[in-house]
Amino acid sequence: AGNVAVSLGPDGSPLATLTHPAGGSCQVSLLGARVTSWCPKDGIERLATPFGHAGGLSPCGLEGVVEPEVWTIETLVSCAGDDSVAFSVFAEAKSGGAPVAARVLVALWPDRLTFTLEVALEGGDDETAEVEDATMQVEAAGGAAVLLALPGVGLLGACRCGQAAASPEAAALATANGGILLDTTGVALRPEGFVAVTSSLSGDGSHAQFQALAPTAISLQAGEAVSGSITLALLQ
Repeated sequence: AGNVAVSLGPDGSPLATLTHPAGGSCQVSLLGARVTSWCPKDGIERLATPFGHAGGLSPCGLEGVVEPEVWTIETLVSCAGDDSVAFSVFAEAKSGGAPVAARVLVALWPDRLTFTLEVALEGGDDETAEVEDATMQVEAAGGAAVLLALPGVGLLGACRCGQAAASPEAAALATANGGILLDTTGVALRPEGFVAVTSSLSGDGSHAQFQALAPTAISLQAGEAVSGSITLALLQ
């Protein structure tokens, strides 16, 4: 079985370390629900943290809704049914008086890592009457009140460059399965849900930055949710 251990990170916040029995590890900081390290089975660090607290792999578009400090540990699974080692964190907040719930699930395999984000606006008509900030209410098509606008919700990250270019066979396999090659990182990105993907090289060429966002601006009504994921897969 794999292992999930929780300790204190350099910033004093809880840090979960996931280790797969067949090789590979990652670290997840509770502060901001951010993956700060990912080493697949080859032992090479793939994530870049060029700005200290930034970089790695994290949710985006939740600013002002879910603060970095409110995430708490939800589950630790040392051997899931799909042969992954998994860790999830959960956050509860309020936006304009409306209850918001968010979840991040990180799943680790020897050659890949999946990061999933879910955001829900809880409640129904009774909670709608309690919304305190009228500026949060936007009329949607059909006249229904929209309580939570998430125009840039999704995931962002950075991977280290400097790996050999993928072989034509590996590149063809990755893209045939819906993957997007990240230049000289040795990694392919596969989005699901958050499929509006952009990527670019840093000015010094040390890392590739990427965003994976919802394809349209998201506005949630009470009882609605949005979710999506990305998988970073080692090119072989």
